[in-house]
Amino acid sequence: MKLWLNIAYILVVLGLGLASLWPNLTVRFAPAQFYTPSTPGLEATSTLRPGPALPEVQKVNLNTASQAEIESLPGIGPALAQRIIEGRPYRTLEDLERVKGIGPKLLERLRPLVTL
Repeated sequence: MKLWLNIAYILVVLGLGLASLWPNLTVRFAPAQFYTPSTPGLEATSTLRPGPALPEVQKVNLNTASQAEIESLPGIGPALAQRIIEGRPYRTLEDLERVKGIGPKLLERLRPLVTL
């Protein structure tokens, strides 16, 4: 008899053996246990105190701001700030797109930070 046939027969017998044992197999799980660290002398408080209020973001008015104020905006350097000043007055934020160096992406970044 060939070796692979012997192995196949053994696997069949093992399979039948496990199949006959299956109804008798039980799995028991231990109840879940959780670790709760504690420090002696400290008690948990159930009240939350409000944190410090966040400072309100002051929007930069592009029609009246100084060059330094405009340069404080993200993505705006001295040259671009100067071009923004030279392009005044602006009636809408979309008017900023006519300034060389301001595209749709930068305009969207500036939108919550500026006013007219």
